[in-house]
Amino acid sequence: MLVLNDAQALLVESLLTKMLIRDPYSVAELEEALTWFQGEDDRRVSCPFEQVWSRNLAQEIVRELRNQS
Repeated sequence: MLVLNDAQALLVESLLTKMLIRDPYSVAELEEALTWFQGEDDRRVSCPFEQVWSRNLAQEIVRELRNQS
């Protein structure tokens, strides 16, 4: 199992949010994040604040979609 530390999880959250709302992001950050997920095929990812992160990401998506309307 792969466990992301807080800094890694924040970077992944930021990258995903930027991708979803089409904000620019750093290719270097994306490459770094991708290296965390490479390796064993059966490896699962555990995020220390997964529920909070998911809720915040969902709220950000909804907020951006409302702003675009």
